[in-house]
Amino acid sequence: MKPSNPCVLGGHKPRVRRFPFLYATAAVLSLAAAPALLLAQADATVQEQRFALQIPTQALADALKALSLASRSQILAPSTTVAGRTSKALSGSYTVQEALEAMVQDTGLIVTQSGNNTFTLALPPTDARLLPSPMEEIIIRGSYTVTSMNSATGLNMTLRETPQSVSILTSQIVEDFAITDMSSVLQYVPGVSMVGDASEDSLIYVRGFNMDASIQVDGMITTTANSGYSGSTSQGIDPVIAERVEVLKGAAGILSGLGEPSATVNMIRKRPTDDFRAMAMTRAGNWDTYRVEGDVSGRLNQSGSVRGRLVGAYQDNKSFHDRYGREKNVLYGIVETELASGTRLSLAVDNLDSHTTGVFNWSSNAAYFTDGTLIDHDLGFSVGQDWSYRDVTETSVMPEISHEFANGWRVTGAYRYAESTIDVLNAGFGDFVDRATGDYVFAYPGFDALHSDREMTTDSFNFYTTGGFSLFGRDHEVVLGYSYNKNDFLMYSTYASMPGYNYYRDRVVPPPDFTNPISYTGNDESQRQDGFYGTVRFSLTDSLKLMAGGRASSHQYHSVDVVNGTSGTNTGKNRITTPYFGVVYDLTDFASLYTSYTGIFLPVGQYGADGTLLDPTEGTNMEAGIKLAFFNNELNVAAAVYRSNKDNVAEFANMGMLPNGQWIYTSIDGVKTDGYEIEVSGSLTPQWNVNAGYTHNTAEDKSGAPRETYIPDDVFKFTSTYRFSGMLQGLTLGTSVAWQSATYYDSAIRVVDPEIPFRQKQNAYTLLDVMARYDLDDSLSLTLNVNNATDKFYNRSLWGYADYGEPRNVALSLRWQR
Repeated sequence: MKPSNPCVLGGHKPRVRRFPFLYATAAVLSLAAAPALLLAQADATVQEQRFALQIPTQALADALKALSLASRSQILAPSTTVAGRTSKALSGSYTVQEALEAMVQDTGLIVTQSGNNTFTLALPPTDARLLPSPMEEIIIRGSYTVTSMNSATGLNMTLRETPQSVSILTSQIVEDFAITDMSSVLQYVPGVSMVGDASEDSLIYVRGFNMDASIQVDGMITTTANSGYSGSTSQGIDPVIAERVEVLKGAAGILSGLGEPSATVNMIRKRPTDDFRAMAMTRAGNWDTYRVEGDVSGRLNQSGSVRGRLVGAYQDNKSFHDRYGREKNVLYGIVETELASGTRLSLAVDNLDSHTTGVFNWSSNAAYFTDGTLIDHDLGFSVGQDWSYRDVTETSVMPEISHEFANGWRVTGAYRYAESTIDVLNAGFGDFVDRATGDYVFAYPGFDALHSDREMTTDSFNFYTTGGFSLFGRDHEVVLGYSYNKNDFLMYSTYASMPGYNYYRDRVVPPPDFTNPISYTGNDESQRQDGFYGTVRFSLTDSLKLMAGGRASSHQYHSVDVVNGTSGTNTGKNRITTPYFGVVYDLTDFASLYTSYTGIFLPVGQYGADGTLLDPTEGTNMEAGIKLAFFNNELNVAAAVYRSNKDNVAEFANMGMLPNGQWIYTSIDGVKTDGYEIEVSGSLTPQWNVNAGYTHNTAEDKSGAPRETYIPDDVFKFTSTYRFSGMLQGLTLGTSVAWQSATYYDSAIRVVDPEIPFRQKQNAYTLLDVMARYDLDDSLSLTLNVNNATDKFYNRSLWGYADYGEPRNVALSLRWQR
């Protein structure tokens, strides 16, 4: 049986002297040289430059986006101004000014050039048909990046202005590579390592630390009071409802409160659009995989003051694993209305319902015989049974209201209530196989079969205000807020015995008999945290920005044994301070240096040998780097070096279980992780999207011994698509390459005397995915995806298990949209 955080024993790698920041900076400057020259040339000639344009008649908002992408120009306009208007078709050679004027002919809109490469659309000053609305940049659909985000500090900043590493996964990447779950989304993020957790959830590692409590929806926390059981709900979120996924590397203690110095994932859900949009997709693939999606959005009244969006998906699939199958339903809806000038109210509801059979996530496939030799499994071998299942349901409701004042200050309040259930029936057959008899053997005494019912509720509230102020003749920005989060987790578990499982003989075994259970347990856990936070972004000079702030939090945890009626653990801490400092210095209009520092605090859910909860994890996170942004922030390049120090880190103690069924852990001090990373994302040309990065990471304890050796030190990821024009117009080709360095796991076979130590290894490997899309017409497209195109054989997890990754598989999608 695998604990949630397996230990790593022994092994010491020689230390290598490195100069990561110099290498990273040199590489980034090399990558940036060509775009920088192109940008300088484009800025110098944009007023006279002519573009060959073929833009058909369509919604004005979509036409403006197409023009912005083709000309690399920034186009600003209130959304209420362009909503409901239709553009004139363009065919020929135009300057940006000429193209805009031709597009908006007969609409009454006025085109002005407000900068060397910036253009503004507005109604005549005397036209009072629409309420005033702030200028908004036309966001280009189909991009691999965004122009701004606020997951780091709450201030809306570009990626270059944010003093931390940020990765963005847009809905375009999800569409291009047919991604259907959150764990698969994260596999495309540079620096993220996924470690297989048998047939269901994966453990996510960033910068050497497990990201166990940091998945959010629209900035609201999703993790339950018992984070060890929350993966099915947080990773089960379907990306069909996401506009983008923001991954903030390092600590995010200001907005999130408690957390790891690994990363915070914030899924930004789709919002209603002013113009009418609709999409329908159907897909079929290997192992009887079928999926359909639908998405419709637009105005719900004639004036456009009320808008709505409805998104849904259904999926049914088998697997290369024996007896494994999954059925999933997703539904998401949102209504948004303008109550008055500057006041916006929205209500979002989503529901997930999944049923998975053949699961084996309590105990995976044993990798070793008891004599220390590896087992030669078939690729699809699984101890999962037809009667084993995992059913997950989750429903959330989120109202949000915001008001923007005439002076630019904005106040926002949001509340999210989520209710989840996980119903599990599975069994563990053993951790090793006796080579002589074929019988499975457990490493620790325990129970064979489990039926578990889990219920979780989450209440999250966030209220904050942002705005600007003047001081000493300069303009500055500030965010002030309060957030509250309460999680309740109730679990009833029934344990029963199972007949022995024989590797040579058995593949299918009868279900367990729970009429005479061995044991019955129940736990009710509650966790609450709240706090005030704030950040001020001081403009010290035109080029130098200083961010200073922090969070003051409190945390309470309580558990009750509901079967025996006894109180378990009561712990808490007030006046938890999380400092934050960041400095950004603009070298040029497109390049900046930055550094940041923050503290971390994370209560743990593991218990020591004395049966009490371990002390919370504490530490610091430091980062420095360089960022470059080109083509109005449509291409972002970054390089960073970082260090995290942690004390009171929970580590599996190899001491078995407590009487209440909890694994025994111990606290480790002086855990350190050092690393550097380089990342490129966005559009290299109007037709060429790219999302790539290289990360090196080393984790050590205070003695210098390596930690988490089962995750790679080096990871390279490259995802790109190219949309052809001319004779090949309508064709898009793409590829995604993921390479990682070798990994290993040291442990021992403890069911024999003397025990046999082993080192399980996974050599470095590369995975290749490819895609091809052809636009049959303006609305209909056909996409072919080939995953693991080279049919690479590899093991996803190294905790003494054989958990192999998917072999080559193919999917074909037909998509209609307008």
